[in-house]
Amino acid sequence: MRIVIIGVGEVGFHVAKALSQEDHDITVIDIDPSKCKRASESLDVIVKNGNGASPRNLSEAEVDSADYVLCLTRVDEVNLIAAQQAKELGAKKIIARLRNQQYTTRDSIIKPEKFGINHVIHPEEEACRDIVQL
Repeated sequence: MRIVIIGVGEVGFHVAKALSQEDHDITVIDIDPSKCKRASESLDVIVKNGNGASPRNLSEAEVDSADYVLCLTRVDEVNLIAAQQAKELGAKKIIARLRNQQYTTRDSIIKPEKFGINHVIHPEEEACRDIVQL
């Protein structure tokens, strides 16, 4: 599978590492040169330094031919815009990390599906669920 990961902080780095070990073709995009350097030196992935919400950077990463685009930056709004741009460019499936639950309530004005997001990951909510199940 071809997968584009936007944001290669701790979450993005570990997701890229796991997926690349499964022999998937991974491209990561991050605005932070030090994070890109770490990924380039440690992972078997294509690394693009730049804004993951930029249509130009997304086009260069070939999101139109990606099976999945994962928006995993630590900033919800960047993830929303990156998802929207990726969808406009032809991305097939988009998964986004959104920490602010106000974006996913029923009465929310900003809804993930309006941005082309197929699946939302809520880190805090998932951690809470895991703890409750202990």
